[in-house]
Amino acid sequence: MRELPSCFSCIALFVLNLLGLLQSPENGVSSILDAALAPPEISGVYFFGGKGRTIKSSKLSYDARLGQELWSTSSDLLLQLQLATMETLTSL
Repeated sequence: MRELPSCFSCIALFVLNLLGLLQSPENGVSSILDAALAPPEISGVYFFGGKGRTIKSSKLSYDARLGQELWSTSSDLLLQLQLATMETLTSL
């Protein structure tokens, strides 16, 4: 969000905070610790907000075709970026 104009960043932060999607650093690290210390039988869940709280993944996250499309598109974009960077470096 550093690349966005400040007015957009402020609006985005306000909306994310209003929706409860922003966490304090303390809660953020609590989620990481909860996941790291979870028993091995707990797998495939998302920890959020500390205190062992979990949330379900969206239905879209289980769409294998969509996942493959995202992977392919991301790979293509990164390859294009890498090629553009190499072209820039060689033209210097």
